[in-house]
Amino acid sequence: MRPGDIPEAVADGVLDFGICGWDQVVEKKMENSVIKVVELPYGKKTRVAVRVVVIGKNEKFVDRPDILVAAEYPNIAKKIFKKAKIRRSDGGTEQKLDLGKYSFGVCVTETGKSIRENGLKIVRVILESPVVLIAQKLTPQIQLLGDLLLGALNAEKYLLIKMNVEKRFYGRIINSIPALKSPTVSRLLRGGYAIEAVVKKDSIADLIILLCRKGATDVLTTDICRFLDC
Repeated sequence: MRPGDIPEAVADGVLDFGICGWDQVVEKKMENSVIKVVELPYGKKTRVAVRVVVIGKNEKFVDRPDILVAAEYPNIAKKIFKKAKIRRSDGGTEQKLDLGKYSFGVCVTETGKSIRENGLKIVRVILESPVVLIAQKLTPQIQLLGDLLLGALNAEKYLLIKMNVEKRFYGRIINSIPALKSPTVSRLLRGGYAIEAVVKKDSIADLIILLCRKGATDVLTTDICRFLDC
């Protein structure tokens, strides 16, 4: 099913739930017909929400009856263009502006790369559009599904780190671990401690070097399948 068809299918009860961009919900005017269960930090290239933007050859916004707008989202375009003529664009909006017929375009962008490569500017941001799980009725099962999906995506940012520490090094090690909460500590059979904690993945290399210098041994990191902050 195409993303643009999902909001109507959920609102009509054909689907119990669906995943699509919030832009599709707004374009179909379904904001009050479906429930946003959870926003999911997911994208094709980044983990930030895409944006529905007005693009043009310069950064000056103009709204007049003689202005022609190529819009991938005609209904969203009408939120900002009150006088201009709006025509639907099914893609390639940047190239249409190059032909000179259209003064502005309304399209979706994640990084803005294609817009810049075509020598165009983002004139205005109309809407930020995260990926969302939507439902007609919120049930415990659908809420749990949302939590599990969000947990799987959040887990990509973290690692579980484990290490063994002699008693004499315990104090300086435990104070050096940037755990999300408190590290888990267990006594080893032959003395010392086993420590584990959830830490951010982007700083793991520096953290391992620091911990080893302070006396940690047998350092192990593992990926996390899901991270739920219950």
